[in-house]
Amino acid sequence: MLFENLKNKIMKKIVLFLLLAMFSLSFTNAQNWNQKQDFGGTARYGAVCFSIGTKGYVFTGYDGVNKQDFWEYDPSTDTWTQKADFGGTARRYAVAFSVSGKGYLGTGYDVVNRKDFWEYDPSTDTWTQKADFGGTIRSQAVAFSIGNKGYVGTGYDGVNKQDFWEYDPSTDTWTQKADFGGTIRSQAIGFSVLSKGYVGLGYDNNFKQDFWEYDPSTDTWTQKADFGGTARENSVGFSINSVKGYVGVGNDGNPKQDFWEYDPSTDTWTQKADFGGGPRFYAIGFSIDNKGYLGTGNSGVVYKRDFWEFNLGTDNIKFNYFNYNIFIYPNPVEDFVKISGVYGDKIIIFNLLGQVVIDQNNMSQVDVRDIPSGAYILSIKEKDKTIFSKIIVKK
Repeated sequence: MLFENLKNKIMKKIVLFLLLAMFSLSFTNAQNWNQKQDFGGTARYGAVCFSIGTKGYVFTGYDGVNKQDFWEYDPSTDTWTQKADFGGTARRYAVAFSVSGKGYLGTGYDVVNRKDFWEYDPSTDTWTQKADFGGTIRSQAVAFSIGNKGYVGTGYDGVNKQDFWEYDPSTDTWTQKADFGGTIRSQAIGFSVLSKGYVGLGYDNNFKQDFWEYDPSTDTWTQKADFGGTARENSVGFSINSVKGYVGVGNDGNPKQDFWEYDPSTDTWTQKADFGGGPRFYAIGFSIDNKGYLGTGNSGVVYKRDFWEFNLGTDNIKFNYFNYNIFIYPNPVEDFVKISGVYGDKIIIFNLLGQVVIDQNNMSQVDVRDIPSGAYILSIKEKDKTIFSKIIVKK
């Protein structure tokens, strides 16, 4: 059997990614922007953000002075709650990412560029200083996480930078990796999809449009299709469901409002509905489950504190696969994934590391109450074919 032979974790990830690329999903609801409760702090730009579980976090930035306040967003209630102030100095133009249930923030500009790095634990609402960033002091860098590691690179320390670093929270250590594949730059965007990282756009004395993929397993950069919009800096980038990336707003000499989807499986860009809040740059963006969130920023005239949700409309998934009409619902799911139109012999659910978490023969529903919240790959073995779907477990 195919799955019985895929015992090597790396091979599982590669196979899952390639097979996912072979299938197309059609969604029941149109993509759209919905305005949510304004950000809980003051209007600002140059803030940073991350998401942990079912909550989003926005902090630091500039509203006339550098900021240190820290806010939690709960999409289930559309409310903001102020949390413990960031443990370092007030600043803007920092980087942030989350790994294994904790958040990390570092670098940035207060009165000078910084390289200190801090860990946030949402279970105790506390900040702990960690090992300084491995490179030089800097601001306007990019960051993302893959698996249980964080990655930080590019930025500005008096000159634009190209170096790239890996952070291991388990040992609190930084390791220099292969330099970013493009030119030196600052004010770029970064995000991850499955086991790869992506960095592009930004400024190197000119606005940039190029886009690059980083593979941590080989420590290599590969140039991909240029960003679909104009060359620009100070945009927002994030991924949704670890399947596709999204990039929008920014500055190309004028504040921008356009919003684009990147599909790594086809290396293509597709323009989506313009951001609902109007043109801006230096905004923040993150995702929770199957939705994206974007807000704050600078319109070029005023600082912003409005906050918007981007809805992929993935409540129910329908596969049109050869002669199959397979429905998987609800998605996200809290307890049981229900499946109709299936006459196969096995359902297997993998986590994003390629590890099997559920293996069963019942084809009508899957009990997910005993697995943690997060994104998973559900596979359905249909005779000599295998069908894959992304699902979100939300407790």
